[in-house]
Amino acid sequence: MTAAGVALNGGAVAPDELRKKSQMPRHTENMRALREILTALTRETAWPQKNAISQNIDIALSYVEWTPALGAAATDTAARCFEVLKIVSRASSDEEKRANAIQDGLASIDELERGLDAATPV
Repeated sequence: MTAAGVALNGGAVAPDELRKKSQMPRHTENMRALREILTALTRETAWPQKNAISQNIDIALSYVEWTPALGAAATDTAARCFEVLKIVSRASSDEEKRANAIQDGLASIDELERGLDAATPV
């Protein structure tokens, strides 16, 4: 809103301006979905989630201007999440190894979300 617009509104910010400021970034929902996927994995459900992981990362990236650093962070997150799928789906993986892998995947999602937060929305 321009200074003239603020003056006309008696110093109040228009409702649409408030709505824009209070909304979470659009990629937040995709990052939440990735976290839910990783924390709900079982040996049987791990690999079928591969497409959902890719899709959520792709959608989140579509909300911001792409940069090489953001692309690298997204690639790293996908790779680390796929590693989680691999470890969780193995019969030979014990609970500690699975838990460590999931924590690593969640940390990579956090890193990507920080990059998305800092990126310019489209």
